[in-house]
Amino acid sequence: MRPSTSTLRASTTWLALAIIAVAVLACSTTDDVPDLERRAQQINKSVMCPVCPGESIDQSQHPLAVQMRAAVDEKLDEGWSDGQVREFFVERYGPAVLLEPPSEGVHLVAWIVPPLGTALAIAALYMVVRLMTRRGPRPAAADSMTDAERDEYVARIEAALEDGSPKGREDAG
Repeated sequence: MRPSTSTLRASTTWLALAIIAVAVLACSTTDDVPDLERRAQQINKSVMCPVCPGESIDQSQHPLAVQMRAAVDEKLDEGWSDGQVREFFVERYGPAVLLEPPSEGVHLVAWIVPPLGTALAIAALYMVVRLMTRRGPRPAAADSMTDAERDEYVARIEAALEDGSPKGREDAG
């Protein structure tokens, strides 16, 4: 005996919901990471490896990055704040060691220019699209002919196709 369509549909729905629930539970994380380790990871992700351009010390496997990660752990164990640890690296390597530029002084330009440039580009695109779609007087079409001109043109084409030589070519030149 075959199960009915509604029974199959209901069991398929329950199976799909069970799979989604298992996936959500498998992808969720518990907060078992100690606060000190979480702070160290945050700092490691915000400090750039001086040897590897564009890589944080969290990503880099260079020996200097390994030493810098150990220094972060050591400073946090000594009770330093996150800002003090970052400033420690800035004093040794300069402000370029931070992956996120400071948001004060001249460095403020790095925060203002990208959103401002994006806004200007969107405004320019809007204006161009608006100008292109504006309905105004349209120029007369170059191919608009009277019925007599069209008949003459068609007759020329038909004659050219029959003879193999275009008529009226000399007056077109």
